[in-house]
Amino acid sequence: MFPYLITFFLSIVLCAAAERVWQRHHMALSIPFLAASVLAPTFLAGARDFSVGTDIQTYGNYVFQYVLNRNSLASAVRGMREIDPLYKALAYEIAQFTDNPHWLYFFTALIICGFTMAGLLFYRRYCSVTLGWTCFLFLFYGDTLNTMRQCLALAVVFCGFSLFVRIRNDQIYRRRPWPVYAAGFALCLVLLYVGVQFHTTGMIAVCLPVLYLFLERVPLKWVQFFFVIACMAVIMFYSPVARGVLRMGFLPAKFSRYLAKGVAVALKPTILRLPFVIPILFYYDRYCGFQTEETGFTRTDGMFITMMLFLEICTVQLRSVLPALYRISYYFGYFRFLAYPRLVRILRRDNRALVTALLVAYLVVVWYYQNVMQGNNEIYPYVYAPDWWFRNGVAIPVN
Repeated sequence: MFPYLITFFLSIVLCAAAERVWQRHHMALSIPFLAASVLAPTFLAGARDFSVGTDIQTYGNYVFQYVLNRNSLASAVRGMREIDPLYKALAYEIAQFTDNPHWLYFFTALIICGFTMAGLLFYRRYCSVTLGWTCFLFLFYGDTLNTMRQCLALAVVFCGFSLFVRIRNDQIYRRRPWPVYAAGFALCLVLLYVGVQFHTTGMIAVCLPVLYLFLERVPLKWVQFFFVIACMAVIMFYSPVARGVLRMGFLPAKFSRYLAKGVAVALKPTILRLPFVIPILFYYDRYCGFQTEETGFTRTDGMFITMMLFLEICTVQLRSVLPALYRISYYFGYFRFLAYPRLVRILRRDNRALVTALLVAYLVVVWYYQNVMQGNNEIYPYVYAPDWWFRNGVAIPVN
């Protein structure tokens, strides 16, 4: 446990130092601190033993061993159809200078942490980057050591959507020349496409800009809550309906593996998310900006973030059907990095320190419960690999 906590503490302190420096209008000077903050958990990921993280043995080492035997990038990407192409391309490029798979996990973590930090920086106007980074480390870093391909897609998509929101708000407040926005939106599309190439579930992210623009056009609270209630009903009661459709023969029999025994409800994950969702609902008008306007923050931003929290709670119910389907909720849960720090920002200054302390305590408890007590992702205890930094000659265990 202590390797994780020490690394998290060091990374958070470096991120806080970077935030303090750029608040004093020295953005260039903050870059070394930001880089060091990202590198701390990256080194922890690269130096881990092959026993840390389930998917290392499921496909990580296997993919790396496969690309080592390919003589071209094209042949590496064409094979192993069950693995997404960009992950194979990444593994192939790394295999050109080393036969040590630890470097694949190092660069995988670097991309995930780097793009997540970049996405948080786009939101720095209305939430603390340090608190957002703290939420990422305690809530999602453990998943990055296991579901590597999907977390690559998540991080890239999160950064792309963050850029989309930043450009959209600039259109409202600054009115830059249209070629600037055209280039920015083109980059957003590229990032979304890259995310899909890392993992096909990245296609879920295509709905995020559409949903954002919809809320921008229809900024009504009842529309938001009606949408969430409808999603919850579909997810919870789809099994009884689908079972009836199966009996009538309109679906293949293999579809039955995706059905829950009754109503789809995952009680424990839902309870874990309530401590900070309830205060957000209590301060909903202030949280979404209905009471006061903030530069760079619109009501659409607040409504969108709260909707992401609700959609995560909806989709997390899929865990009771099939654990793999639970990962769909990641694309909505990533916005918890913005939602929780945003709650601290809207409170009075004399309450912020207390709520920040409660948030950190909550994050530590959740991390301990999920990773130590439940054994999520099989990342505890942390095991160090002394040969991780070698360039060549490391044996690759493959199941």
